[in-house]
Amino acid sequence: MKAIALISGGIDSPVSAYLMLARGVEVVYAHFHSFPIVSKSSIYKTIKLVETLARYQSPSILYLIPLGDVQTYLRTRVDPRYLIILYRRFMLRIAEKLAEREKAEALVTGESLGQVSSQTLQNLRVIGEAVRMPVLRPLIGLDKEEIKNIAKSIGTYEISIKPQEDCCTLFAPRRQITKARIEDVKRIEEELPIGKLVDQALNKIEKMEISAS
Repeated sequence: MKAIALISGGIDSPVSAYLMLARGVEVVYAHFHSFPIVSKSSIYKTIKLVETLARYQSPSILYLIPLGDVQTYLRTRVDPRYLIILYRRFMLRIAEKLAEREKAEALVTGESLGQVSSQTLQNLRVIGEAVRMPVLRPLIGLDKEEIKNIAKSIGTYEISIKPQEDCCTLFAPRRQITKARIEDVKRIEEELPIGKLVDQALNKIEKMEISAS
């Protein structure tokens, strides 16, 4: 089995990918970034993380996917409380297209229930509804300390805690909607050129092959 693992540069997503690798899944990594709106710090961190994870699967493929055009378009056109949910839905759509290219069967995320405002059960359902492909969440029932302990044991923790600019929070206010409704999100998305924005991101993808560090 092959899966596309969304990897952010933070603590959770590398652990999520590792747990899939430990089950014998072939993992292809997808990192969404906002360069040149922000620095390349998340890109550099993610490369280091994949080099570390490549000890369990080498060589590994990493796709670098620009999300800045999507974020800039949404910034002044939608209720900002929905921005992170919309970002995540776009990420899954783009990752699903990438999975079709790679002949992968599922998407993998580092989401853990209730850890941040976008990760309530209701919001996770709304986010996952954007795609038809299964979205696997290996960390869903783990708390932060459990995730940190795994990260330390596999050597990703010290890389993950280095500062970076997170694309998911770009332009988003502190207060996010915690109980989004699918019908409301779809109403917002009816006004958006979803296919065009997805294709723009796919056309700017960079592909890297990474071996163990």
